[in-house]
Amino acid sequence: MKGACWALCSVVLVSMAQLVLRHAMVTLPPVSDAFFAALRHAAPGTGTLMLGLTGYVASMGCWYLALRRMALSRAYALLSLSYILVWGAAVVLPGWGEHFSWRGLAGVGLIILGVLTIFMPQTYWGKKSTRRSR
Repeated sequence: MKGACWALCSVVLVSMAQLVLRHAMVTLPPVSDAFFAALRHAAPGTGTLMLGLTGYVASMGCWYLALRRMALSRAYALLSLSYILVWGAAVVLPGWGEHFSWRGLAGVGLIILGVLTIFMPQTYWGKKSTRRSR
């Protein structure tokens, strides 16, 4: 169970980092000499960029701890929850310009079904689980 907690922590951090990085990329100029000049002079968006990158690094630390405690196939399924969080936040938060779509919601539903299928106990499918719990 500790592995799942670390994996979920990684999912939350990477989702927040993704949103923060999008804000930074909208604020900063396009990648060119002006972009690097903006970074050197701490233009608006530079701190946001650093915060987003720090979130990614923290997420990788949590991911490392999760993989030490659970199977990759199960941990990776949890990582897909990040798509749901980012999509939901982009639709709900003001100022992002993202619009709700039924197609997007259907995709979110399929992701949830996939994660539930992977995490459903083997006994549900009529098989006995041969795995040992840690």
